[in-house]
Amino acid sequence: MTVARQIQRAARSLESAVPLILDQGIDRTEAMVRAAIERGYFTPEEDESLRLAFHEYLTARAVIRSTIEELRPWIVRRDVLTTELQLRAFAVAYAAATVLVRAGHAIVTRLADHPVTRRKLDEPDHERGIPRKQFTRVYRSLTSHRNAWSLRWARQFARDHRSELAALRGDPVYAPMVDIIEASESALDISLARYLKGRLRFTGYRWRRRQKAAFRTAMFGLFEGSGRILSNLRLPGYRKRVNATVVGRLAQILEPGDVLVTRHHDAASNFFLPGYWPHAALHIGTEEQRIALGIEVNEAHARSWTGAIRILEARRDGVLYRLLEDTLSVDAVVVIRPILSAEELRCALERAIVHEGKLFDFAFDFFRADRVVCTEVVYRAFDGIGDIRFQLQERAGRFTLSAEDLLDCALDGRGFRPIALFGTPETRRRVVYEDAVREPLIKSYRNR
Repeated sequence: MTVARQIQRAARSLESAVPLILDQGIDRTEAMVRAAIERGYFTPEEDESLRLAFHEYLTARAVIRSTIEELRPWIVRRDVLTTELQLRAFAVAYAAATVLVRAGHAIVTRLADHPVTRRKLDEPDHERGIPRKQFTRVYRSLTSHRNAWSLRWARQFARDHRSELAALRGDPVYAPMVDIIEASESALDISLARYLKGRLRFTGYRWRRRQKAAFRTAMFGLFEGSGRILSNLRLPGYRKRVNATVVGRLAQILEPGDVLVTRHHDAASNFFLPGYWPHAALHIGTEEQRIALGIEVNEAHARSWTGAIRILEARRDGVLYRLLEDTLSVDAVVVIRPILSAEELRCALERAIVHEGKLFDFAFDFFRADRVVCTEVVYRAFDGIGDIRFQLQERAGRFTLSAEDLLDCALDGRGFRPIALFGTPETRRRVVYEDAVREPLIKSYRNR
């Protein structure tokens, strides 16, 4: 490929990437971010919208950065190209640089001017292949000494060749580059004082982030260690009350989307977790039910979600597909069912399975989505689907959703209804269904 054609290709690539990085619906996303900041956390729907917008930005940013790197040799080595070709290469690279700076400032000043958003954007997104600290990388690039010097040189070169750049408007390939420069070049007009102020702000942000990250890491290690110890403490020789007969009866009535709220009578963690009912798991259904609902899964999920697998549950070993018999190796269980259409249910379950394989969050931090606790699987699956809206409760300085919050939803008719119950003092030896669930369920935890 000739150099001229390579430059033309870079121009067309930049032209296609610019709308993605600038026209991200910043106004709509900004309004959503403000609501999350006021609330103190992102709902699953807001989390997904912000991650999608940031992913589009990072994708377009990568394309534009590669355009600059591709053209850099032709701009620096003046002895290789004619003056005309060098000017065109510069026009494309300079347009790309102005867009990067303009979009970067929009992300930092409009979407991520608060710690809540910055922390969210620095989370890894394993589903989309985004590693952690990507916002910090973007922020750092805006205050980089090397980038500042390169932009200063480019700005001066553009001023010295203003008329030649304007003349490119007559070429249909490079006319869009002139338009981009005129629309975004003002983003480079940063005084030394403003640059130093921005650099100081980033240094402060980076220091605070490191301090908080170190604290969270230390606390997570403490919670993880104590959590694993407590989860392993059981009474020796104790036999679970949910036997094979009970499992068989529940298996006959369970439907995809049902939530199983359970209790171990012999678990030491009962002394530290709130309420009588501490744990929840999601019944995703059998492979046949998955196919009937039209749930779309990738090849890896299809291989794992097969045979007797019908539960998605977060425990100390992570968020994994499990057997019903494994999940129901407990002493008491409540089944509640979401009130959703088949299409809404399909959407909820597709949202749930993206969390399979994630680590368990021993810190019980609902803010972050890269580590998940048991009730969070249910929260991130159903919140915002149909009429289901969960209100997180602040406990020990964190917004969380307990298993009993889920039961409250079912008893109060807020998106769920009770289906079956076993193992409470009133239902010690039998499974009760539908209308017979309400009274013994209320006695099990509301009247204690």
